[in-house]
Amino acid sequence: MDIVILAGGKCSPELEAFAGTPWRALLPWGESTILDQVVQALEPLGEIILVGGPESSNARRVPSGATFVESIGNGLAEVRSENFLLATSDTPYLTSDSVSDFLSRTDPAALFNFPIIPVQAGRELKRTSIRLREGRFTGGNLALVHRDLVRQSLPILEQAYAARKKPLQLASMVGLGTLAQLVVGQIVPSLLPLRTLERAVGRFLRAPVKAIPTEYSEIGDDIDTLEQYQTALRSLRA
Repeated sequence: MDIVILAGGKCSPELEAFAGTPWRALLPWGESTILDQVVQALEPLGEIILVGGPESSNARRVPSGATFVESIGNGLAEVRSENFLLATSDTPYLTSDSVSDFLSRTDPAALFNFPIIPVQAGRELKRTSIRLREGRFTGGNLALVHRDLVRQSLPILEQAYAARKKPLQLASMVGLGTLAQLVVGQIVPSLLPLRTLERAVGRFLRAPVKAIPTEYSEIGDDIDTLEQYQTALRSLRA
């Protein structure tokens, strides 16, 4: 199985000033970088295609695009396996065990499998979350996807990625009915089951999708901001 790692994300000005690098993938992490940790976790599970990132990497490497969609498209052009794992390079706690667990519970009938994580399982990093009948969840930074689905869905994925930290906006994209349920569900969580959200996302992508609950918080613990990075560094030192 091919594994596409998106490594072209830029640091905010304050994060770059603090860490001394413009790239989130190259944020120092112990004796290495966050990207090194991600590659180490994913290498045993498949062949890595690095989109962006350092020239010195031993992985197959393609340049990042000017947009999120272009970057996925650049990586997709190198994918040979029918299904592939899409990952980001800013998850320093990621382990092979956490990814293997996610993969072992994916639905072969779904063309898009994605992890969701109970917020109580997470570390101290601030994350966007949503309340459902089954609990309060945050998203992960992996997806097992069908190659052909990604090809036909790139414009849709760009819209979804832009709204990834805005649950209400994301819900509005999958239908007014889902948006209404989501708004009410934040008041009365028992009214919005996970299955309803899965069906709505499936209609949005025009393909069967499956949300995979996991207690492995490292799948969702990413570094976007200076505050998150400083919190993660304190955890690492401890």
